[in-house]
Formats: sequence, structure tokens, C-alpha cells
Amino acid sequence: MKKKWNRLAATLLALTMLLALAACGQSGTASTGQPTPAPVSQAPETPAPTSSQPDPDDLTVVRSMQLQYAGNFAVDYCANGCKIITDGGDQKFLWVPDGAPVPPDTGGMTVLQAPLTKLGCFSTTHATLFHAIGALDKINLVTTAQDKWYIEEVAQQIADGRTIFVGKNSEPDYELISAAAPQIILISTNTLHGSDEVLAKLDELGIPYIADSQHLENHPLGRVEWVKLVGALLDMEEEADAYFNDAVAKVNAVVEQVKGESAHPTIMQTYIFKGTVYVRNGGDYVNKMLELAGGTYPFAELEPDKGGNTKMTVEEFYKDAVDTEILIYDNTSDVSVSTVADILANGDYLADMRAVKEGNVWGINKNYWQSADDVATMIEDIATIIYHPENADSLYYFYKLPAE
Repeated sequence: MKKKWNRLAATLLALTMLLALAACGQSGTASTGQPTPAPVSQAPETPAPTSSQPDPDDLTVVRSMQLQYAGNFAVDYCANGCKIITDGGDQKFLWVPDGAPVPPDTGGMTVLQAPLTKLGCFSTTHATLFHAIGALDKINLVTTAQDKWYIEEVAQQIADGRTIFVGKNSEPDYELISAAAPQIILISTNTLHGSDEVLAKLDELGIPYIADSQHLENHPLGRVEWVKLVGALLDMEEEADAYFNDAVAKVNAVVEQVKGESAHPTIMQTYIFKGTVYVRNGGDYVNKMLELAGGTYPFAELEPDKGGNTKMTVEEFYKDAVDTEILIYDNTSDVSVSTVADILANGDYLADMRAVKEGNVWGINKNYWQSADDVATMIEDIATIIYHPENADSLYYFYKLPAE
């Protein structure tokens, strides 16, 4: 009997030890060496906002776009990722990133919700800014007919129906504009909001517009720098910066090349219309291009702080221009001129001008005004005209005007 109790006690002791080992295995590693499955975790609570997370309503300006030459627009970058864009008419636009909420207090700014994929251009020069950064596909309406475009991509987009011609910019077809539904239109104006008939109609339709004042920049690179505004609109600042920096480098290369030249001939660009000569003011960007290419502008003292033109009679013009060595005649503005003889029809005495007598008169190719993004090449061309006219065949925007 005692032996039975001993065997029973031993059995109970062994069973107790096995249960103890099993309990230990659940809290560590099983005797087989396999890891014990981790316990199912609870879903973490949403963390409280920290100071490193931007407030989506915070429109504090943290930096501004750096501009070297342009003075008629500005772009400021806000703490919440928005941009404040100020145009040439001092209108302010709040650019909001794709998918981001619009801040409750916009300060009366016009809201532009990214992405912007449908924009209108009321001038061909506006399209050149899109061309510079490979964004012509974002243009969905224009005011220049298909057969007037020298930017082939735009002409093709009109042919394909991807871009709509809505009529002249002074009298556009507002039904076509509404059908195109642009998110914003670029328009050349200094007129205050709503005081012009076209602008008032756009206001009525609820279509915002940007006053593009690149034509008022008195430095050629200031005109090119407007590519940065389009870059900001399309969130393509890197592409815009790269294009602009490349243009600056090309112009600087020309300046360095001509710096060592001993002569800086007099040169001017002008045209005559109905007996009136349009002479570039001394502060105009065209004259700056001539100077950067190594030339000297004979009318440099004419309104030296202003861009644009001063009107003169042919006789007044002749008096101060007779000794000009190189004449670039803008026959894209005076389309009646295709030869030097056509110019002389405005006055036989113009034949006494030095540029005419020496056969140094040049015309402008028709693609010139639709290439506002490429002033670097224009300046290279002008330097060739001044110093290496024998290479006329290499010019892209100018050509030797035939005598007859």
C-alpha cells in the first residue's frame, strides 16, 4: 500500500512540473525554440499636432522669390505651403497646393487651387513663357488665329481642338471663353480691376486674370524672368529657374566676348508708319539688347528712364540718325517694307544715312515677337550683325535686308 502511495505522489509531482513548464513557455520561449507569437496590439491613438507640423491656415510669409531683373511681379511662399502671387496690377492671388484646404481667411485674395491645367493667353508673348518650360499643353485658349502662330506646338493644339481661338483680345467671344472654362487668363494690362470693358466682362463671368506686365520690363532679362511667374502658377519653379539661369549665362557670355572689342558701332532698331518714325526711348529693353551685344545706341539720351517709343517726323529722325552705322528695320511692324528701297519711299534723303550707304540694313524675321523667351539668342544675333556680318546665314531672328 505504501508503494502505491509513493507511485501516486511521484506521478502527481511530475504532472505539477509539466504544468509549471507549460506556464513558463507561454511567457517566454517554448521548449521547442520557436518564438511565442506577440500579443495583438491596440490601434495607436492619433498623435497630437506638434510644432513641426504646419498649420494649414498659417499664411505667414516665410520666404520670397528672388528676382534679379523683373520688377513688376512678386511671389511669396507661406508657412502652410500656399503662395501669394502679386501681378503687374497689384492684384494678389492665393495659390493653394493640390489637395490642400483653402484657408478660411484669404484676406480677399483670389484663390487659385492647384493643379492649374487650363490657362488662357491674350498675347503671343505670354505663350512664350509656357514654351520656355515645356508647358504649352496648359494653354487652353488664345486670341491669335492658328495661321498667325510661329510656335508650331500652339498652332497644332488649335488644329487638334486642345486650344481654342476665342477671337481678338480686344473683342473676344465670351461664349467661347466660357466654354473653354479657363482657370485663369494672362492679359497685358495696367488697367485697374474692372475699369476696362474686357476685364469687366471677365469679372462678370467669374474668370480671374493676371496682369502680365512683362512688356514693361526695361531689361531684356527682366522680360525673360517672367517665366518664374508661370513656373509658380504651374508649380514648376525648378524648370523656370533653370531656363532663366541658362539665359543669363548665355547673355553674360556674349557680354564677355564683346567686352574686348575696340569699337562699339552705333546701332538702332526702328520703323516708320504713315510718315511717323517710332524711335525707341533710351530706357527701352531693345536698346539694352543692342548695348549688351556691343553696340552704342545713338538716341540713348531720349527718355533714358522710360521704355517704349517716342514718335518723330521722318525729318527729325534723319537729323540725329544720319550717322548711325547699323540699322535694324522692324518690318514686322511696318509690313510694307521688304527691301531698303521700300524704306527710302518715306524720303529719298534717307539714302544719305551711313547704314544705308554702307549696305548695313537688316530686317526682322516674323518669328521674332513670338520668341520673347529667347532674348539670349537675339542678343547673340545682334553681336553677329555688329562684329561678324559675314556670318549672316547663321542668324535666327534677323536677316540682311535686300537693296531692292
